[in-house]
Amino acid sequence: MSRLAPVLSTTRGLVASSLRTSLVDGPGNRHVLFLQGCNFDCTACHNPSTIAVCDDCGLCVGECPLDALSMSEGRVVFHLDRCDGCDICIKVCPSNSSPMAQETSVEQVIDRLRADAAFLSGITITGGEPTLQLDFLIALFTAIKEDPALAGLTTLVDTNGTLSPDGWERLSPVLDGAMVDLKAGTPDLHRTLTGHDVTPVYESIRWLHDHGKLAEVRLLVVEGVTDTDEELTAWAAFVASVSPSIPVRLMAFRHDGTREAARAWPETSGEGLARVRDHLTRAGLTAVSV
Repeated sequence: MSRLAPVLSTTRGLVASSLRTSLVDGPGNRHVLFLQGCNFDCTACHNPSTIAVCDDCGLCVGECPLDALSMSEGRVVFHLDRCDGCDICIKVCPSNSSPMAQETSVEQVIDRLRADAAFLSGITITGGEPTLQLDFLIALFTAIKEDPALAGLTTLVDTNGTLSPDGWERLSPVLDGAMVDLKAGTPDLHRTLTGHDVTPVYESIRWLHDHGKLAEVRLLVVEGVTDTDEELTAWAAFVASVSPSIPVRLMAFRHDGTREAARAWPETSGEGLARVRDHLTRAGLTAVSV
């Protein structure tokens, strides 16, 4: 029996959803896990139902038209075979949380990866904030690296950058790269958009760069919000202070999946992305992509 067998069967993560294949969550064709739970509350979040973890209040159970939810021993139970994805349960939840998140073992994820391994470049863990489930990440990535059929897959996280240096140190041996979302250029706007200080994010970006684990830094471009000259100048100055050659990816803001407050903002135009790219390039960043 493999020495990983107990870890595979007992280490579990709270998974909101998954994609068997994706071409937009890192290089190549990737399996993607969305983990439930986030320590940010971003106004512009495109997956707001992954922020809060279900508290088993049961309010959603009676609202489900297909009886895909029930209560058992004080816990909400999700019945996947009855669900049609209407998301009424999320809409009626006071916390806008999904009761459909499932506790998933490392072994279950490994089995899914083996089935598709020939077609995959790697796996990306996102959320929510994946590093809040650090033990699950470490166990899963370790299992991938030690499985002969999966060892060629790259392991990436899409993160808000709030993990401590000690946490990155623990994850680093089995992590190929982190894509860090730097939500704003100035500390004031970062706190307004996320509810949190930007300092831990700065520290993560520096640590990951210094240890060869920074895949890219991402900026969600919201026209009139994150793309002002003041914001872009501050954003570029920080990134350049780490290294002007860091890969930077500009992400267009869209209304899909966002909460009502964010829908007052315009969707980002191609011209808006190009203007931001040109501003950052003029500021000295050398690897900006759209």
